[in-house]
Parts: sequence; structure tokens; C-alpha cells
Amino acid sequence: MDEEKLRQQLAEAIEANPQMWEQVLKLDSGAGTYAEVNDIAAFLGDTIADELIKAYSPELLEAYMLAGHDLVSLFAETAQRNLNDAAGIGVSPMKTKPPRARISNLAEELSTVDPDMLPEELTNVIPPEVLAMVDAIVKYNADFQAKAGLKPIIKRTWSGSYPSHDTKHTDWCHDLAGEYAYGTEPKNVYARHKGCRCKVEYFPDKNAQGRITALAKGEVDVNGVLWNTRPETLEKRLRKARQN
Repeated sequence: MDEEKLRQQLAEAIEANPQMWEQVLKLDSGAGTYAEVNDIAAFLGDTIADELIKAYSPELLEAYMLAGHDLVSLFAETAQRNLNDAAGIGVSPMKTKPPRARISNLAEELSTVDPDMLPEELTNVIPPEVLAMVDAIVKYNADFQAKAGLKPIIKRTWSGSYPSHDTKHTDWCHDLAGEYAYGTEPKNVYARHKGCRCKVEYFPDKNAQGRITALAKGEVDVNGVLWNTRPETLEKRLRKARQN
């Protein structure tokens, strides 16, 4: 499968969706964080699931998930840079490798699903798997910065989007939601279940959280501020991804 073409297809889907493109522009402005990356990841998960429902194969699953990881990493890198700049730290964003083993395990699990139930299963499992890619990047950067002496804040937001009958997962996720000083978060704060759309994000410290929030609200003049002076914007990079 041509991963480059699939990445271009997914990038075009993001650009064609006004809500997702607004999230891209917010990231590009310096005010976007992992909250926006989570929204885009969920959208990518839905888009990939829809495409796999049309024509499924383990090979196509792997190609789409790797293409999705490339784009998630692109957005997460910008979010992380925004946060680092807001915290006033000159640390480069930490990147994660594609989760090939996890994708392989997912393909194996899907091979046991009744073909008639595959569309529903894809709809339930693909978005959380793409969101888990964001979780892995969040955890990697939070761990690294904590070891460097910073005091990251881990935040999990309950989506509240589960069916009313799914009380088990509703209660489970609701109980995990909260804002935690690094090291005090629940051990399963990054865990997900089928259909899970909770957001997991973090801030390097309280100062970064406040500055990002003020910037997003338009309370801070960004002229001359470091996080608004990058030579190449995320929008340009995404367009390059579409053209490759």
C-alpha cells in the first residue's frame, strides 16, 4: 500500500473539514495544545474507519494507521513546541516511533471478528487507537520533562459521548477525568476502551498553562513572541504532506 498517497488523502480530508482546519490554524497560531491534536486524531480515526469499512485488509489497516501516525506526530510536534515556548524552555519536542506492534495486534484482533460485525468494530476501535498515538506522545514528553526537573500537569477530560446504556465505561472514564500534578495521576490515566474519545493532554507547568490559555483567549499580544516566529508554519507543512 502507498502510505504517501494515504497520508495525502487524510491531509486533504482535514483541510476540507472546516472544524478540523480551524484546529490546525489554532495550532499554527501558537495557541493550540494537545486538546486540538486530540480533536484532529479522533477525526482521523473516524476517517480511517470509514475507508476501511469500504475495503478492509490487514495491509490497508497498517498503511492507514502508519499514515495517521505521521500526521498525528506532525500536529503533536507543533502542540509540544507551543507548550515549550509558553513555558520558556528551549527543549525540542520528543517524537515517538510508529506503534507497529500495536497495529499488528489490532490486525490480529480484527481477524477474529465476524465479517458482518466488522464495520461496527472498526468504528469503535480505530478512533481510540489513533487517540492512543497522541497519548503515547503526551506521556513521552511529560516523562522526559519531569526528569529534566519540570513539573508537568496531566489532564484527562471526559468526553461524555458514550451511549446512555454504557454505564460501565461512562463511570470508569468519568472517574479518571481530572487535572493531576505529574506523579499523582492515576496509573491508568492513558488507558482507553472501545469507543473512548476522552482527551489526554498535559502542560509543562502552571505557567505554560496560563500563558497558552491567555493567548487562546486573545489576552496576550503575540507580536514578537517566540512561539509565533517559526519560519515554517504547520499549514505549509500539511500542504507539503498533501503534495508528496
